[in-house]
Amino acid sequence: MTYLVVELALILFAAHGAGHLARRYKLPGVMGEIGAGILIGPHLLGSLPLPLLPRGLFPLHAGEIPVSPELYGLATIASIILLFLSGLETDIKMFLRFALKGSLVGLGGLAMAFGAGYALTAIWLGGAWLSPQALFLGLLCVPTSVGITARVLSEHRKIDSPEGVTILAAAVIDDVLGIILVAVIVGLAGVLTVPGAESFQWKTVSTIAAQAFGMWIGFTLAGILLSRQISRVLKLVKAPSQIAVLAFGLALLLAGIFEAAGLAMIIGAYVMGLSLSNTDINYLLQEQMEPLQRFFVPIFFVVMGMLVDLRAFASPQVIGFGLVYALAGGVAAKLLGSALPARLLGFTNLGSLRVGIGMVPRGEVVLIIAGIGIGSGFLSQELFGVAVLMTLISTVMAPPLLEKTLKHPARGTTFEPPRDDSVITRFDFGSNRISTMLTAEILKTLGDEGFFIHLGSHREQLYQIRKDSVFMILQAVSRGIHFTSPKKDVTFINNLVYESIVNLQYTVTRLKNFSAPPELRTQRVEESSPMTFEWNRYLALPAISLNLTATTKDGIIRELLDLLEQEHPLEKRKIVEKDVLARESIMSTGMQEGVAIPHARTSGTSRLRLALGLAPEGVDFQALDGKPSRIFFLLVSPDHESSPHLQVLAAISGALHKEEARKQLLASRSAREVMQALLESSQRGRA
Repeated sequence: MTYLVVELALILFAAHGAGHLARRYKLPGVMGEIGAGILIGPHLLGSLPLPLLPRGLFPLHAGEIPVSPELYGLATIASIILLFLSGLETDIKMFLRFALKGSLVGLGGLAMAFGAGYALTAIWLGGAWLSPQALFLGLLCVPTSVGITARVLSEHRKIDSPEGVTILAAAVIDDVLGIILVAVIVGLAGVLTVPGAESFQWKTVSTIAAQAFGMWIGFTLAGILLSRQISRVLKLVKAPSQIAVLAFGLALLLAGIFEAAGLAMIIGAYVMGLSLSNTDINYLLQEQMEPLQRFFVPIFFVVMGMLVDLRAFASPQVIGFGLVYALAGGVAAKLLGSALPARLLGFTNLGSLRVGIGMVPRGEVVLIIAGIGIGSGFLSQELFGVAVLMTLISTVMAPPLLEKTLKHPARGTTFEPPRDDSVITRFDFGSNRISTMLTAEILKTLGDEGFFIHLGSHREQLYQIRKDSVFMILQAVSRGIHFTSPKKDVTFINNLVYESIVNLQYTVTRLKNFSAPPELRTQRVEESSPMTFEWNRYLALPAISLNLTATTKDGIIRELLDLLEQEHPLEKRKIVEKDVLARESIMSTGMQEGVAIPHARTSGTSRLRLALGLAPEGVDFQALDGKPSRIFFLLVSPDHESSPHLQVLAAISGALHKEEARKQLLASRSAREVMQALLESSQRGRA
């Protein structure tokens, strides 16, 4: 067990570092993780003797699997997690909508890629047309890594283009049929390894295929038909994390059933994910499963790398076959097999090329199938290495080629693409602060209504919201909120926003009657916790005045704004002034003991700005204690970016809390003396 925990620790750190390095050079992180596995695995550094570890940290184990059974078992669990999540991410509606085009493109790519990989391997093996190795190598040419292609399409905003949707739908077809073929070939390979199997009848093939397809389609239909009931039962648990745990438990159960039936475990996991993909707990499951995915999935790819023995490539024949297999079967056959049907379906030459290239990348599913092959004894170390080489070449080649075709402005279809029935409902509130508050209120209201909310993109503030058949996307934009939904749900959205505004207004009304703000203003500084502050960083000498001439509150604010402009022009002076005066109208910023701090967050500035002015005679600023104010700080900061607005307010209050500091400030005879007084006040507070 000591070996295992140390191995896991090293694998996690190696996977993180290698994945980061790969992404830095525009490669998928998966490639880095596989490379890390090759490097630290038992065939290279892993078996080198170390102090207290004479056999090395990853000792070479006898048999087809060179790593420990415990480590390989964890990799198997990881493959189940991967396929369960792949099923959850499958968009059934999109699949059905583009089923015809996607099916033809997917079938074309599948047939040509499988045929090329199968034929090349059989020829290389000396005409072994009925060998399990040839069948597995043909199968490994089939799956498409939709994640790699989707990332490129997303970066170019082509994910919902005809080419993008066709690629995604065809990739679903690829994965589904590929998984069915896994079941068929695993069963068939078992027959072929029996002595005398070379004389088997095609009836055997048909029976195995029918059993595999029947079991897959039966469980899939049952899962989809019962998905709402399964979802309702899982939701009885209430706790989101426990819902995800039990859903994954169902995936493990179905994986075990498929394994017991002689099929691959990953098929059962995929079926369970596919069944729950159209339920309202879909995004909740993806979100809650993410920590588990982040832990297990790197283990899978590193272990897959550990299975590669580079010595297998010492033979020029193996290297030559690997390159031919990768370029002809993995790239060319897949590209042509997908592009030709696309051309017949109304795509232009450019559009067909985009579709073909988009279907080329391979990834996790290929490695999972290869792992099944080597674990079952159907693939040798050499052929497993060939599969990894094909995955690497296709994954590295495809993204830059796809990017180049997407940059071409020409249209990719000869037909008018079908229009989505989704509509965007926009609400503009004129303020980023109001938009933020209302977004929080809307999300709370939806949560109270039983909707499941998933933060799809923190950076873009994109929320995916779902309950039963209702699905919408909420995006909090600058000064407003946008909803994307089917047209039938617009009435619901209008009522949702209206009620949320009413709730927020009621809350604000109650807050106005709350008696605490004046009390809080008299207790803003805690004696036992003085704050330090870098005054030089935010307060410039030109923004300091020793003798303000205005005699009214509005005049003082405008004079302080002039100081800011004197130091550096404001981007939008009128907006800044309007926002500061609006904040002042809500509640005066006149504190006690002659200090006032007018402030506001505003769209009129792109960075935090601070000005300081002294009025020794005093000005009525409607201060809390009724006394004239003589020390004025003006603070403005951007309302759409993070800035230490509250920290600066707290620092000002802390620096001027003591009478000694206020007297020293008012006695200053230059801007430099003012700055020195503030610095000394902070130092006294620190002491």
